[in-house]
Amino acid sequence: MPSAPQRQWGDLETTVALLRDPKRRILLCGRRFTHLLAQYLGLHLMQMRDAVQILLDRDVERTAVPSGLNRRDVLVVFDYRRYEPDNLTLAQLAAERGGKAVVFTDTWLSPVSAHADVVLPSRAASTSPYDSFVPTLAVIETVVAHVIAALGSAARDHLQRTEATARRAGLV
Repeated sequence: MPSAPQRQWGDLETTVALLRDPKRRILLCGRRFTHLLAQYLGLHLMQMRDAVQILLDRDVERTAVPSGLNRRDVLVVFDYRRYEPDNLTLAQLAAERGGKAVVFTDTWLSPVSAHADVVLPSRAASTSPYDSFVPTLAVIETVVAHVIAALGSAARDHLQRTEATARRAGLV
């Protein structure tokens, strides 16, 4: 069994390096409300590079896709209080198979953090009964901007191809 990952706390550079690497497949997941955050980051990444997949809440995807995790995969997990047990299982699978994991979490730290290579905590507390994901959105936007910059012309070329496909299909 591989040793525990050397965690980087809030390491933007490592996160960007993992997400820009064209040899890596990116899998993103969240649950209740955090699946929206996974989709937000995933949709941006899809416009910049290939091999990006958002795991949906359906059990088939959440078991079939991760069953093929390997050392070239990066699992991006969004996990905040009321931590989801299957997110922990996915991170454990990624670690066991030599893959990398990035977790976006709150300051209380999801249990996924113990298996992540990069932990990106953000403040979630608010005065309402719901946690605020505004700080997380700021972190996501920062990651997106840095991945675009790191990919350079490759990101622009990929975006132009996806836009051309969308126009051809009558989607824009």
